[in-house]
Amino acid sequence: MLIIPLSEGPQRRFPFITLLLILLNIGIFIYFQHSEQQRYMQAVSWARSSGLLEIEAQVYQEYLQRRHEGIPEVLQDSRKPAAAFQLLIQDDQFQSALRQQILIPPADPRFADWAPKRKTFEEKLDQSLAFRFGYSPARKNYLGITTYSFLHDGIIPLVGNMLFLWFVGSWIEIGIGRILYLGIYLMTGAFAALAFGFVEPLNQGPLLGASGALAGLMGTYLVIYCGRKNSVLCSLGFCSRHSTVFGWFLFPFWISKEIYLLANFPEMQNLAALAGGLLAGIFIGLIFQTQGGRQVGRTVDLGTPAKTKGTRFHLLPKQQNLEIPDSLTDKEAAKLRKKIREEIKKDPHNINMLIRLFQLEKRSPQSGEFHKAASKLLCQYVSLDNEQELQAYFQEYDQLCDAPRLHPSVMLALAKIHTRSGKTSQAARFLLLLMKQRPLYPGIPSSLFTLGCAYRDQGKEKRAEKCFQLICKQYPQTIISQQAEEMLTPPYSIAVRR
Repeated sequence: MLIIPLSEGPQRRFPFITLLLILLNIGIFIYFQHSEQQRYMQAVSWARSSGLLEIEAQVYQEYLQRRHEGIPEVLQDSRKPAAAFQLLIQDDQFQSALRQQILIPPADPRFADWAPKRKTFEEKLDQSLAFRFGYSPARKNYLGITTYSFLHDGIIPLVGNMLFLWFVGSWIEIGIGRILYLGIYLMTGAFAALAFGFVEPLNQGPLLGASGALAGLMGTYLVIYCGRKNSVLCSLGFCSRHSTVFGWFLFPFWISKEIYLLANFPEMQNLAALAGGLLAGIFIGLIFQTQGGRQVGRTVDLGTPAKTKGTRFHLLPKQQNLEIPDSLTDKEAAKLRKKIREEIKKDPHNINMLIRLFQLEKRSPQSGEFHKAASKLLCQYVSLDNEQELQAYFQEYDQLCDAPRLHPSVMLALAKIHTRSGKTSQAARFLLLLMKQRPLYPGIPSSLFTLGCAYRDQGKEKRAEKCFQLICKQYPQTIISQQAEEMLTPPYSIAVRR
């Protein structure tokens, strides 16, 4: 089953950055990492033929004897050089002491032969993307902190990570915007690598995979969306359904995926990286909500306009008086207007300044400036999802002028509000006007469908049928039209609810 997160708002309807990240990870794996094992085996083969493996194996046996540990048989089997080298490379303490020239100091007769060979071997390893761009705390390749999350060491970890990147990343990108989403992906991936290096500073690595960054996205996702409903399209190819799911439903699947990978691919996964990424994502999500991003994680109902990109939320203090005195002279009003507009130019989403401009311009309710001020204020309340204030200011605007000029997002929001409150006639008026002006505006089909369901709940069967028929006529070959056709064919479908 294909599950596609949806956004019915006029912006960020498609998770472009998420898809780009997925294609980038898959492309790197297919086109650049297909010969990784070959490069690794070439380096091991050179280590064997040059005598480097023999020197280090001998030093390793001496190292184990000093620690009173048994010597593995694989070190004495010349037919298994790769296994012997793997045993050496996995001993982090041995490799650290080797790199610090503690086990083979310059005074050791073997140093002159070992040092140049070891340097050449490191260079051959760096020809592999995994060792060059993966993160290894012991090798201090700090570039890998930002690049490791784009590399994978197997097809199963790649597929699992990309599936969850699509689900989780899409919702976050739709909810908070592309730039911030990409920043969270990169930052949480880096924090995961730093956590890995902090817990295991001697680890040779390399750390690979998007699991750390994905854990960070999951942390942010849980803070923003947990307990809220999200709109999805569930498709089997031959049939599709619009539905809503709770945000937390992905978490147990993600945990199961990580447990499976840890059990079957322990060399590719790291608990410290997962924990670091998850905690970083939760922390970023909490900061985002504290700064006013709570509205992003709201229920994505059908027909809800999305929050304007980059919106900053300004809480309106109850004690602040935003009324404009009637005693203002024209000169004083012009001066105040100029000051307010300067503030709005600096911050177009400052709700306090937008209210003051509305109050100032309503002194001339038939002027074009009043319509502009009202439009900006109403659009801002749509982006804030503040239905109460939106209705209040719309009613005042409607009473003051003969013909209100409404932005499509405002009309769509008012239609939704009236539909939910049972005022279906008013909702129909907004939708029909919007269809006349902007017939292809996003969200119209789903809002018509919701209106049809509301008519049906009120027992107004003929009006409900007109809504569904209008959807089929004006928006054919869409998911909503398929739903409308089902609603026109008894028994009525109950797969979609408002």
